[in-house]
Amino acid sequence: MHNKTETMTVHKIPLPTPFLVGDINVYVIKGDQVVLVDTGPDTKEAETALINGLNNLSLKVEDVDVLLLTHHHPDHIGLAYLFAETALTAGHAKLKPWLEKDEAHYQRFNEFFRAFLLENGMERKWIEAIENQREKYKKFTKPTALEMELEEKESDVPGLPGWGVMETPGHAQTHLSFYRKEDGVMVAGDHLIAHISSNAIVEAPYNEHEPRPETLIQYRNSLEKCSWVTKVLAGHGVDIQNPSKLISERLSAQEAKARMFLEKMNGEKMTVFDLTKKIYPEMYKKQPDLTFSETIGHLDLLRKSNQIAAVKSNGMYVYEQIL
Repeated sequence: MHNKTETMTVHKIPLPTPFLVGDINVYVIKGDQVVLVDTGPDTKEAETALINGLNNLSLKVEDVDVLLLTHHHPDHIGLAYLFAETALTAGHAKLKPWLEKDEAHYQRFNEFFRAFLLENGMERKWIEAIENQREKYKKFTKPTALEMELEEKESDVPGLPGWGVMETPGHAQTHLSFYRKEDGVMVAGDHLIAHISSNAIVEAPYNEHEPRPETLIQYRNSLEKCSWVTKVLAGHGVDIQNPSKLISERLSAQEAKARMFLEKMNGEKMTVFDLTKKIYPEMYKKQPDLTFSETIGHLDLLRKSNQIAAVKSNGMYVYEQIL
C-alpha cells in the first residue's frame, strides 16, 4: 500500500489580482480525486493564469472534482462559477450568501455598518467611501451555489481522505483551513501569511440578535489553535516552514500594538475613528475600513484585559482608560 502523503500531491498556482495584496496562491491537490482550493478573482488575467496552471498539471477546468473555498473574499472565490457544472463546491455555511451574491445579505451588512461606524465616530463621507469600495469588490465575483457546508471536523473532507477541516475565524467569519493529519501540512488561505499580518476585518453579525464578532480576539484564538501545524501553504506569498514561531511572533506583536494604542490615547476619551486618524493619519484616507478594523480590534483586546472601557454618550461610543 502506498503512503497517502506520497500519493496525494499538492501543487501551487499563483494568480494575479488587482488588489494591494498582490498574487493569490490557489492549490491543486491530486489524489484519487482532483481538489482545488480557492480560485482567484473574476478577471481575465486570473482566469487565464488558472487555466494555464491547470494545463501545466495536465488538467482542465472540468477535471476538478471538488472545489474547497477558504473564505468569502473575492480574490478567493471570484472564479468559483467556472467549476459549477462539474465540481462539488464546498465551504463554510456563512459563505453561502457571499457566493450566491444575495442582495438582501449585502443590504443588511451595509445597514449594520452605517449605524455601527457612525456610533464609533466615523464621518459619513468615509462610510460612503467604504460602501463604494465594497461595490467595486463585488465586480470580481459571479454568483454560484454552495453545494456542501463544511464545519470543523478531523475527517471526511470531500476529496481529501486523511485531511481535516479547522474553523479559523478572525480574518473572515467564513474562514476555513484544511490540514493533512499525517504530516501537519495546512492549506490556510489568508489565516497565516509570512510577509504580512492578516487583518482581523470587522464584520456584521450573521444572525440579527448576535453581538458583533470581536475579530482580533477570534483571530488570536484561531492562531493558537493551529500552533501545532508543521507547514502552512499560504494564500499569498511563500510557504511557512515554522508556523509556531511565526504565530508566537504575531501574538506578541498584537499585544505590543495594543499597548501602543493605549499610549496614543494618552488618557484622553476617544472614539474608535478619532484614534484611527491619530495612529494612521494618512493611511486611513486610503483604507478607512482596514485601519478602523485594526483600531477596534486592538481596543477589543485592551477592553478584554480591563485596561479600557467603552461608554455610550449622545449616541456615540467613547473609549477611556481605566486607571
